[in-house]
Amino acid sequence: MDLKGIRAHWQNWARQYGTDLRATTKGTTAKIMEVDALTRTMQQIVVELGGDLKVLEAGCGNGKNCLSLVDEFAQARFIGFDFIPEMVEAANAVRSERADGGSRLEFFVGNVLEMDLPVASYDVVFTDRCLINLNTDALQHQAIRGLADLVKPGGYLLMIENSQQTYGRQNLAREAVGLPARTPDVFNRFFDETTLLPFLPTAGLELVGTEDFISLHDLVLYVLVPMTNGGKVDYAHPLVAAATQLNTALSAIEPASAGAWGQNRLYKCRKAR
Repeated sequence: MDLKGIRAHWQNWARQYGTDLRATTKGTTAKIMEVDALTRTMQQIVVELGGDLKVLEAGCGNGKNCLSLVDEFAQARFIGFDFIPEMVEAANAVRSERADGGSRLEFFVGNVLEMDLPVASYDVVFTDRCLINLNTDALQHQAIRGLADLVKPGGYLLMIENSQQTYGRQNLAREAVGLPARTPDVFNRFFDETTLLPFLPTAGLELVGTEDFISLHDLVLYVLVPMTNGGKVDYAHPLVAAATQLNTALSAIEPASAGAWGQNRLYKCRKAR
């Protein structure tokens, strides 16, 4: 799908679902896992850099991540931008209803390929299924370079994005039990790590960790449950909710203990000093 079509897709979802989580994802459980992974990683960063963080989310959608994280980090300021005005409108609607008026939150319209923001100004910049909406490796790398420029020396770029490689492993698991391979949505291009990983140092980034934070959840959602119900992926299945609870609990004890079977990974990159 071309960039115009991708934009139209997200604009349609924003108009249809507004402030609801459904505007950015098909199920609630993956978002629980994503926010948990971001929270745990940022807790590590707070130990290193202190709690008074300036945090930017690129591709914030209707604000669910920032609106959750701001309650976990009492000293941090969260800023988010998205290229769909209706998404930003929804995020600001929820922000304005907060008891504190959203004093540590800001949302605005912006494009990850055309950012006009001060360089080296943010302690943490993060994405969550944002860059997979750029339809070539070159555009993804352009965006990553631009985001890296915004990070302070010694700060972090965190990317929760889908990986072609772990998605392929997940399909191996499906095929091993007689299920057909899945294909990504047409509006997504998953990260190709064979080109991504060599690129990161050229953007001044050191990959200090990759967490497969959602593997148990995804094995249940995309393999185990479809094995029992004629191949259907059922986001509301009670086993998926149970897997989410167990996956989150295990991540607190031993992150990534279920292997590399989830389609999302968290890439933790440090900006060179």
